[in-house]
Amino acid sequence: MDAGIELNISFRFLALSEELVSEAKLSLKVSSCRPNKKLGGYVVCIPLTQSSLVSITSFVTSNNIKIENTDIFISFATEYDSRILKLPSLIAKASVYIGSPVTLSYTVV
Repeated sequence: MDAGIELNISFRFLALSEELVSEAKLSLKVSSCRPNKKLGGYVVCIPLTQSSLVSITSFVTSNNIKIENTDIFISFATEYDSRILKLPSLIAKASVYIGSPVTLSYTVV
């Protein structure tokens, strides 16, 4: 990982029902949950790790979650306006296993 830059990597469900939010809170390590005013339902974030990938994959499959309502969310803050970052291979693995797109958000501070 590049010095001075901390990546926050999460798997996001972008439109879960209240029922699935409750189930997610029981079976996954939910880090945040908020209403999604655009799509309806709730945005639920789970830190993406090697161990959480298996649980997330199982949750998506067993609940027939639409892949277009998920993403792998990477965010970071940096003082650089130009930089090359090497992303962890876990991101590519999760995208292939689940099929979710990758979304990147950064802030120059």
